[in-house]
Amino acid sequence: MPKQLGGLDSHAEAHARMLVDPCNSLLEESVYPGDRGYVNRFQATNSYGVGATSTGFIAVIKPGNACSTNTDLAPGTVSVGLAYNLAAYPGAPFISSNASKTRAVSFCISIRPNAAPNTATGTIYFGIVNAATLPNGLALSPNNAIALCSDSVSASQALLNPLEVKWSPGGFDERYSSNTISDDDSDRNVLLVVATGLPVASGVNYRMVSIIEWSPQSTLGITNDATSVNRSRNTVQDVTRVLKQKDPAWWWSLGTKVAGAVSATAKGYISGGAVGAIGGLVGFM
Repeated sequence: MPKQLGGLDSHAEAHARMLVDPCNSLLEESVYPGDRGYVNRFQATNSYGVGATSTGFIAVIKPGNACSTNTDLAPGTVSVGLAYNLAAYPGAPFISSNASKTRAVSFCISIRPNAAPNTATGTIYFGIVNAATLPNGLALSPNNAIALCSDSVSASQALLNPLEVKWSPGGFDERYSSNTISDDDSDRNVLLVVATGLPVASGVNYRMVSIIEWSPQSTLGITNDATSVNRSRNTVQDVTRVLKQKDPAWWWSLGTKVAGAVSATAKGYISGGAVGAIGGLVGFM
């Protein structure tokens, strides 16, 4: 038998790989409890901080509820109000039209400033924060947001080697959500990114990639097997513990570094631009 990483079985290793590399990992069932859903990867691209007077932004993404909030910052901004919405999240149209419930398996955001190399001023701060700290409607100042971040890079560093930040789930993120913004956030995690001091109106380009597990709405005429549960003996806490022990900074990088944490194999399929895997479930797309 091959030696396994940190006591993780093959299913947990596959989940770990999805957390470490949401963009390229093979898709497999999660180690979350409860009935197994369909697993798909979604992508979205856009910009932050490109308003006419903007020199930065605050962005908060809550993968567990498939929602996010972001606000451009002008010099002297006292506070912004957090207003989570579903529309900006990767795969939002598909999720809204087809899923009765979802839960995030993994998520990452890749950020690159738009300024020229000789004018790329500013700093990008980031961190994984408990969602209860950043509730919908909160008036948040840039200084308070920066204080919640654990790491930072200069804009010039992120220009040369794009910043990639990955999400790490909290205990409640293993629960399915109906994708309502209001939920029990006492043990969900959000990804927080704050940028200040960028050249006016330059902002950053970003790419979000999310792997989502979901169950279909009844109107689709299909279902998942609610008696089929994950086959791993490990929990997602086991997975994140092993990743943290192997590399405390597994969840962010500059450039294309991907932690060589795990190996996994899975059966995948491609349909309509979405790449997915469904384990023992019946493919329908």
